[in-house]
Amino acid sequence: MSAIEYSHITSVRSRYAETDQMGFVYYGRFAEFYEIGRVETMRSLGLKYSDLESLHKVIMPVVSMQVRYLRPALYDQLLFIKTSIRQLPDTSITFFTEIQNEANQLINAATIKLCFLDADTKKRVNCPKIILDALNHAFQHSDIR
Repeated sequence: MSAIEYSHITSVRSRYAETDQMGFVYYGRFAEFYEIGRVETMRSLGLKYSDLESLHKVIMPVVSMQVRYLRPALYDQLLFIKTSIRQLPDTSITFFTEIQNEANQLINAATIKLCFLDADTKKRVNCPKIILDALNHAFQHSDIR
């Protein structure tokens, strides 16, 4: 793994509809928070998921997700989603996500791996050059955004 990483932080506020009977954000909602983090991290690199799909004809399905639930997220809590890419992708890309609450406590951590598929054939392909170029540039100018 590279010593360099690219990270981006975005925030969401937990909504009432996302909580369970205990007043905790339902555990299944965290996958949506990871997606928000991935999409905004790619956008911060100058890459829009919609362009990857429509212009570059690549889709990126999740192939694995490892999650650690450390503390509950509560209704109306501001959550900070830090998403990091720690190495250049080849046939897959791995996003490392940490979610903190307003008290700066780590409440959740996940590792999400996605592969690259040709949008038309649905067959696996290598990482598109546009993603590699954006990440190479980001790794050379790495700072947390």
